Amino acid sequence: MANKDELIELVVDDVYGELDVPSVAGRDQWRATVVRTAADLRAMVLRHPWIAPELSQVGLVHIGPNALRTASGLLARFEAAGFPPDETERALGTLMAYVVGIATSEAAYLSLIARSGRTEQEWVAEVRPAFDEAARTHPPPPLREASSARQDAHPRQIRDADFAYGLERVLDGLAARLGA
Repeated sequence: MANKDELIELVVDDVYGELDVPSVAGRDQWRATVVRTAADLRAMVLRHPWIAPELSQVGLVHIGPNALRTASGLLARFEAAGFPPDETERALGTLMAYVVGIATSEAAYLSLIARSGRTEQEWVAEVRPAFDEAARTHPPPPLREASSARQDAHPRQIRDADFAYGLERVLDGLAARLGA
């Protein structure tokens, strides 16, 4: 009979089965396919917030067939892009660390909100006055200005934009290695 850790690994791998890893694209299309897979991975974690701590505890190594299919598909994208063989696994590790890290934090945030019984918009509206007061009296003006510029945006749009921004910066850094 399997122990608890083995059962968790099986369930985690079953959830990885939800991901559709796109087929290998040409050298100039690697980034778009990696962005899609990263977004799908984030969405998977947010659909199953219980998985976030499991991904964090186990680390970035999963050996089930679905997790290996995802990892192999991403490695193929990095290889097709022209990353040297000794950097493809590092590129994958960097990508996964970013996506799993952000998604884990985001899942914890959304779980906190769910426990409050409020929608995300209600929760943000409730804490906003305290944040605005703290920003007004403590941090430098750039934080106040950045917060004010985003206060009318839906919280989901802000989370999506922040994820996309970080992902693009990670991929910019990885792309810079292609010319090295």
